[in-house]
Amino acid sequence: MSNDRDSFEVCQCLGITYGEIMEAIKNGADTVEKIMDATDAGTACGLCKSVKEDELNERELHLDEILESAKRSGIVK
Repeated sequence: MSNDRDSFEVCQCLGITYGEIMEAIKNGADTVEKIMDATDAGTACGLCKSVKEDELNERELHLDEILESAKRSGIVK
């Protein structure tokens, strides 16, 4: 994974990056709620929380998508 991807800002409100979210997942955050607790991502406006919450597709990447990808790649079960 490139450093550029790690520095991608997933939560624009709080400046939480993809790398920070992945670190939380690797440390056991295996639900969106646990990711939010560990990083604060998704706790302000909520648009980055899930595709469902972001009806106007204002965010490029969402916590639920990152978590699903981590599950598919075996990072989390």
